[in-house]
Amino acid sequence: MRHLFRFLAAICLTVIGSMALAADVDVEGFKFSDAASVNGANLVLNGAATSSILSTKSTAVAFYLPKKQNTMEAAVAEKGAKRIQFYMLRDVSARDLSNAMLDRIRQNAAEDFAANIMQTAQLGVVFGNRAKVFKGDVMVIDYDPATQSTQFNLNGQKIGDTIKGEAFFPMMMKVWIGPKVRGSTRDALLGLPSGK
Repeated sequence: MRHLFRFLAAICLTVIGSMALAADVDVEGFKFSDAASVNGANLVLNGAATSSILSTKSTAVAFYLPKKQNTMEAAVAEKGAKRIQFYMLRDVSARDLSNAMLDRIRQNAAEDFAANIMQTAQLGVVFGNRAKVFKGDVMVIDYDPATQSTQFNLNGQKIGDTIKGEAFFPMMMKVWIGPKVRGSTRDALLGLPSGK
């Protein structure tokens, strides 16, 4: 009887493990979990996509929010902890990456950019102590509502200074879902069917 229970337990674990794997989303060979936790807050995967923020396909990116949102306005307005996670799809100069992000913010959130010049200047130096980011590197950008601050982690290590201010993280989100972003990237991150 004990052997039967062990056998059934093993089958259950295999099925549960397969279900967990099936819940992951694969983008260009990089896997995003269907859930994340930021400072104890449980988040859900809102969507995942490839992004060409440097004119060619450069990142596989995912958004995690407290609950799913399917418009840019609702996603950036969502209260609570949030996360942007992306994998590099190719080697890129760190300066080029930060400049591309700043350009995207200027294009997609011009008024916010002008009103938060100190925070955007801090973004410019987040990658300041490295020459490159490499294919396979993973960046996690977390927003903590308790401190109204954004933290950058590269391959599990904090980089740059924590950036204060409630308005900064929504600007970062617009790098990937702003009005001047490629529609297929924005739609996928908002969980919309392609072409909608």
